[in-house]
Amino acid sequence: MRTHHNNGSTDRHRLFRLIVSGQISLVSLVEVLAIAEHRSFRQVGKILHVSQSNISTRVAALEEIIGFQLFDRHDGVSVTYEGQRFLSIINEAISLIDHAFRLTHLFQNPADHHLVIGIQSSSTSGFLHDILDRFVKKSPRTRLMSGEFRSDLLISGLRRREIDIAFTPDIPSSRSLAHDILHVMPLWTETMMAALSEHDPLALQDAVTWNDLADHTFLVRREGIGSWLMAQALPHLEQYGAPPRIEHIMVGRDTLLADVVRRRAVALTSAATTGLSVPGIRLLPLVGNPILLTFHALWSRQNHNPALQMFLKLVKTMTHQNPSDAT
Repeated sequence: MRTHHNNGSTDRHRLFRLIVSGQISLVSLVEVLAIAEHRSFRQVGKILHVSQSNISTRVAALEEIIGFQLFDRHDGVSVTYEGQRFLSIINEAISLIDHAFRLTHLFQNPADHHLVIGIQSSSTSGFLHDILDRFVKKSPRTRLMSGEFRSDLLISGLRRREIDIAFTPDIPSSRSLAHDILHVMPLWTETMMAALSEHDPLALQDAVTWNDLADHTFLVRREGIGSWLMAQALPHLEQYGAPPRIEHIMVGRDTLLADVVRRRAVALTSAATTGLSVPGIRLLPLVGNPILLTFHALWSRQNHNPALQMFLKLVKTMTHQNPSDAT
């Protein structure tokens, strides 16, 4: 375990050195993303107001460092198989940088009340929908911003107070929390559901079992709790043969469900998703070892944002008013 951690630290330090030395630059990463989009070095040069020769030099240098070609330059420009995988991750990284700048813009006026919420469940129905709706009505001058994050980004964001409060079933262990600055409050439960195409023969049933789903392809979103839900399901699915086919994709929840319809695949979600209206989707409960998801509120004890204190007061009031919604 320690060796693995050291190797990870070594790789990270090497990456830092490559960036600091200028061998890997944000400029080159943005350029390769633009080339992948426009399929032309010359057009990207015109768009970015950079000479084509400079772009070609930087791309070649980047390819030498990473050890494979990003683009096939015969008969035009196309992205290689290795390049597709590399660029999908780089695109995600650039999106996170964009998100950071948008957060900075949100807080430019320190006099404004603001509340940043990390969400890992649909807010179209259920307890989360009710509390957000009531908060907006009670605090119209507070700027509310919500977003979905991977679990690791969610926890680190809470500790740095970049995210004020999060709602998630994926919480650190009680042993870790004993020495943590994070505070946890259990709130409500949802059942895990299977999203299927209405054209799937299983959609005719009132419910499905893990055995029913064992031969399906599972589509998993990179953001939110998709990977965590899949991890909870794996022990049940593996009882029925080989590990299931899993594809991780970087899309929104609505696009994920649309892909389920087109491909007759399956996606795991929570019961709050029933508030979404997606043509062609059938949401079915899982019977035989069903999974209950307990959602918790997480926030930092060191976060003294007045808007957060108002929000927590409302959460506690609603929990006492509707004890059946809380765990």
